[in-house]
Amino acid sequence: MDLSKTKAVVVDDDVFKGADIRKALEFNGIRNVMIVRNQEKLWNQIYHGEDKIDLIVTDMQYPLEAGAAVDKEAGFKLIERMEKEKIHIPVIVCSSLNYSIPNILGSVWYNELNDLNSKFKEALSKLERDS
Repeated sequence: MDLSKTKAVVVDDDVFKGADIRKALEFNGIRNVMIVRNQEKLWNQIYHGEDKIDLIVTDMQYPLEAGAAVDKEAGFKLIERMEKEKIHIPVIVCSSLNYSIPNILGSVWYNELNDLNSKFKEALSKLERDS
C-alpha cells in the first residue's frame, strides 16, 4: 500500500495528542490526516465522507458525540460497532494507557518515553504487508 495515498482519521479529543499523532503519521508517509474529536464525526466520515477512509487511529476515552462527556469505553465501542457492522478499516489504538486488543492493526502507547514515529512505523508496516 502506498502510504502517501492513505487517508487516515484520528479520533481524539486532546488537541496536542492529535497533533503529535498527525506528525507521527506524516513522518511515516501518510499525508492525508483528518482529526475528529468524537465518534459522531467519525461515523459521518465513514458513511458520508467524500473519500474512502483507509486507516483509523483512535484514543480509547473521548466523547461519543459533540457536547457529550468523555466516555471511558469509547474506543472499545468503536471497535465493537465496526465488527458488528462489518466495517473493515484497519484500526490503530493510540492511548496513554497501554492496551493489547485483538483483531486490530496495532496499539501505540502514547507516552513521553516512547518514540511515536517508530511505534507508528511498526504498526503501519503491518498495513503495508497486509495490503
